[in-house]
Amino acid sequence: MLAYANGDATAFDQLYSRHRQPLLQYIANSCGSQADAQELFQDVWMKVIKQRDQYDSSAPFKAWLFTIARNRVIDLFRANSRRATTNLGFDDPTPRASGSSATIAAVNKPLEPDEITRVMQSKKLLMEALQLLTPEQRETVLLKHVAGFSIREIAELQSEKPETVKSRLRYAFARLRQTLRGAEIHE
Repeated sequence: MLAYANGDATAFDQLYSRHRQPLLQYIANSCGSQADAQELFQDVWMKVIKQRDQYDSSAPFKAWLFTIARNRVIDLFRANSRRATTNLGFDDPTPRASGSSATIAAVNKPLEPDEITRVMQSKKLLMEALQLLTPEQRETVLLKHVAGFSIREIAELQSEKPETVKSRLRYAFARLRQTLRGAEIHE
């Protein structure tokens, strides 16, 4: 970021390519509307461009970027006076499995129609379960598992203690497990 703030335009390209996907997923999962997500995503990068000389190098760029994004999401909620919906970003189809070539081949094999249906139903159930979380719990889950922040980083972003973040995650996952297990029983 310091290189970009000092006029190196290629440094911005590197920042953008490194942080584009997690930022977009965080915003999309936070606000739910694809149109709102795209608009906020652009707003965040415009703010980075406009405020590049105000960047404080004592904080990591990722934390600064996601603080801007978080504030823009909060502004959107205030403006719309509605609760957020989520959209889990399963945009990265890259398999994370490691192992034999047979395992990798199985992972890369196209899904059968019944498998696609199960995945879509699971995604829908998870999205509905996330809606039952408090906004604070949902944001904490998204920052941890979509944006990849550590507990300490989330605590700093939310101006909370790490214990509060851990507690939110614990209660959020308990609620998600309870909701998803209940949904399986009713199917």
